Amino acid sequence: SRGGFGTRRQQQQAESRFRHCTSEAAMASESRLEEAHLMLVGPSSSEEDLPPVQHKRALKVLTFGCLAAFVGFAGAGLDRWQAMPAQSARSGAATNSQGLFLDEFGGGGRACMDYSGVKLAESGVTRVLWPACSKKWSEDCSSTGCCADVGMKCYQKNSDWSTCMAGCSSKDPQNESWTCNIIESPEPRTSKTCHDRCRADSTCLLAIYNADCSGSCSFSQESQSEVVWASNNFNSTICGPEGSASELKVVADKVTAQLPFKQPLLPIQSCSWGGEDCSQTKCCNEVLCDEKFTSCFAYSCYKKTEYFSGCRSDAPPPDWVGTWLGGGREHRSIGPAGQQVAVQGTSLYCFSVINWNTPAPKPFWDTEAQLANNIKAHGVSILQCDGNDFYDGVPTPTAAWGSFSNIDAFQQIWKIVQAKGVYKNFDWTVKVDADAVFIPSRLKMHLDKLRTPRGARVYLENTNFQFKFMGAMEVLTREALELFLENGHTCIRGEHSGGEDFFMKGCMDAIGVDHQSDSDLLRDKYAAQDGPCTDGWAVAFHFHKKISSWNWCYNEVVCGGRAKTCPAGIDVEFVMPWAPNPAVLPS
Repeated sequence: SRGGFGTRRQQQQAESRFRHCTSEAAMASESRLEEAHLMLVGPSSSEEDLPPVQHKRALKVLTFGCLAAFVGFAGAGLDRWQAMPAQSARSGAATNSQGLFLDEFGGGGRACMDYSGVKLAESGVTRVLWPACSKKWSEDCSSTGCCADVGMKCYQKNSDWSTCMAGCSSKDPQNESWTCNIIESPEPRTSKTCHDRCRADSTCLLAIYNADCSGSCSFSQESQSEVVWASNNFNSTICGPEGSASELKVVADKVTAQLPFKQPLLPIQSCSWGGEDCSQTKCCNEVLCDEKFTSCFAYSCYKKTEYFSGCRSDAPPPDWVGTWLGGGREHRSIGPAGQQVAVQGTSLYCFSVINWNTPAPKPFWDTEAQLANNIKAHGVSILQCDGNDFYDGVPTPTAAWGSFSNIDAFQQIWKIVQAKGVYKNFDWTVKVDADAVFIPSRLKMHLDKLRTPRGARVYLENTNFQFKFMGAMEVLTREALELFLENGHTCIRGEHSGGEDFFMKGCMDAIGVDHQSDSDLLRDKYAAQDGPCTDGWAVAFHFHKKISSWNWCYNEVVCGGRAKTCPAGIDVEFVMPWAPNPAVLPS
């Protein structure tokens, strides 16, 4: 070497050895080997620009399907290389997300392998490396130097007391003095520290790191390959003696065969409706909201007699026992799946309900049939989904602003959807109004970002207006729709006038459908979101009840202006610039 750089011959030898992997299957992924090779030896083309040397000893690289790519280097440096995991969470194809690490140098020569985003089963003798972090306000954090609660730091009062608080002042409300020195943990509570400590301990064969509550690390004297959970806050480290790389590869194969990890479904909480006995459920389905949904209050379960408890929106009368047993059901939100967790696909079954023979609610609007035929003529909106249908609607009473009071009508439509059964072939079902300019490709981008766990019973809150679920575009997973189709009839109780969107959201919440929130999905004039259709991230724009307005909006989405200035646009007879709607819409 010269000046700390490897020779061309060394690089050629590295490349030759890299391509002779111990596993025949590894050669099936030539692109992954090339990618790993570039990371190890670089794209250099001359001796002068060769990358810095890395290891005097052979660096054993774990790529997916290839262990023991023996690469010769001189010098010292890189002792860990991030390799590619086996599968993507959505499709099973190779991916570049964080996954597996091999570290076989240092720490007494022990070999260790990391599984990022994975928790492996623990067995045998287990010990906790660090004490639990301290709770805010009430516990002394002098020895831990860390806080279990988010946003807290360990502040010192004096040599005898420190506690976790959001901030510190030299004088507290009791006029007592604080040094306000910040007490840190004796060592960083990170996955790297957990890894390094296990590698240095000959009795540690498995270490589990959890980033929650400021970090925890546990050691086991037995190693396991069973994946019991997957989440970005976990990291599992398996260690063995020097030269155990082949054994670690066997474990790696067993682990990766279980990925992406399919999270178990969350249990459905069973709650009671008004008039039902809530003695056993101790929770209630109904909520009471003001006219604009600025405030909503859940019903509570109160004990009436020894034999009956009921859900009420107000305090129980004097002749009730009156013991409070519980409140409203949990409005459960689902977070994005971790990198090693299986996620819902993005195939879409989209449908619109059309009243083909019903006149327009207002004389200057086009009919639903005209809007639907315009969509058909240009092959846009729901026709760009993976599956689609137009269902025949029935006339319903007209509500204010030209919308419809349509709960019962849509209950019949959902029965037709259930009987046809096409939705079962797709990951998501999307109900779209004909007067909404809907872009399915954008919805798929949003779904990629949401990372809904595969099989989750989820609907999407689509706006930040009122009850956050506007009916112009309703999106729910196949599994959520199956639960709604099975149990939605139980939500029909007494008078139920109004819009089907509020009814459906409340019903899905009540029967145990979870939700994710994406307030950028829908721009709706009913939500006082009037404007041109130039938002480059919104999925649907509602409402456009004239064909000319619909087509202008569509062109703004795909071409950037109201005229057809791109191949994907729609021909229009004339163009009028956008102007604010003079009508006062509800806010």
